[in-house]
Amino acid sequence: MGASVVLWAGKALTGEEAERAARAVALLERAGEHGAAADLARFLPGSGHGWTPDELELGAHAGPWLGIGGGPGDSLDG
Repeated sequence: MGASVVLWAGKALTGEEAERAARAVALLERAGEHGAAADLARFLPGSGHGWTPDELELGAHAGPWLGIGGGPGDSLDG
């Protein structure tokens, strides 16, 4: 079953999130989606990607508010 990880510039990934993201990068590479894999790999710890101040500011303001609902265990009745 699939799972989602919400990423934003500057977010410190947990070990589980980093593993999921690394698996997604590998899947994209195998599928020939090299550009998408490179875009996602930017978020991995140790990638060496330097975020711009604008990217970090956007991530700090918008990132923590992003979320995807509707998964198992999510209640729709508040």
